[in-house]
Amino acid sequence: MLEKIYFWKVKRGYNAPIIVTAAIAASLFIIIIGAFAWWYYGIKAPADEKRAAQQQALRKKQTDLAAIASFYKKSLAGVDIHQAINVLEEIRQNTLTLSAMGVAIKNRRFICDIKSCAVGFNIEQGTILTLPAINFFGKTYSASVPVRREKDRAPANDFEYSRLALPVTENKMFIQWGKKQALSLHSCNEIIAYVNTYNSLLNSEKSNKAQRDGIILFKSYPASAVRDKEAALAGHLSFRGLLSASWEMQIGNGNDRFSAGTAEINAQLALYKQAYRDAFLIKKIESNDKGIKISGGLVCKA
Repeated sequence: MLEKIYFWKVKRGYNAPIIVTAAIAASLFIIIIGAFAWWYYGIKAPADEKRAAQQQALRKKQTDLAAIASFYKKSLAGVDIHQAINVLEEIRQNTLTLSAMGVAIKNRRFICDIKSCAVGFNIEQGTILTLPAINFFGKTYSASVPVRREKDRAPANDFEYSRLALPVTENKMFIQWGKKQALSLHSCNEIIAYVNTYNSLLNSEKSNKAQRDGIILFKSYPASAVRDKEAALAGHLSFRGLLSASWEMQIGNGNDRFSAGTAEINAQLALYKQAYRDAFLIKKIESNDKGIKISGGLVCKA
């Protein structure tokens, strides 16, 4: 009996180190888990959130800066009035030169954007087709004959000149913006008031038949798609506050409006007489059945 009691006591004594070890291990595990939780939720997670917020803010800043640059690049694209007048004169002079060379021109068509022009001619029926070269802003260009494909209708032109490069494709304000210089912008209210007065004077001078000839028609009024972004980033870039509008003008072939007689000269006169000339940027000049249509943008500030 005593032996049994002694055996039981010895057996229970041997279990004590295991329990203590298990308790220590459990305590260490809890401490480690607690320390990890404190490090993760107290240090790492806030740092990750802060880093993610900073990266998100950086991406938004870069996106906003790109949107502002895109808006300014699009708004300031175009040739100025002086350059547009030169383009019209170059087209007129080449038309006169071809006529002087004996080309029996029936009509001419052209379209110009901010980079180049394309000019086509039809000749009188029964005349011999010749293809003389032309000189456009100092460069020589050869004529080409449009190819008529089967099932296509007859080409619009008997012969044409394409990709006639413009010598200057950027205006003064576009260059200033590219160099991060200040822009000399006029007040939008002043320009709109001027356009309304200009249009009223034209309408009061002419009959209803020619009422729209030379009128500046706004297709959109001055606005900015990035005004809030630009204001928010004023510390990171120069705030210019540019507003952009679009407009067009139709010039007729007749001489009732500008007393010239040809559409090119009429268009030159209509452009030359404008006030706030640096605010009007020409993006497209094209001939049509009515004469010449000029369209472009207008830049100003609030």
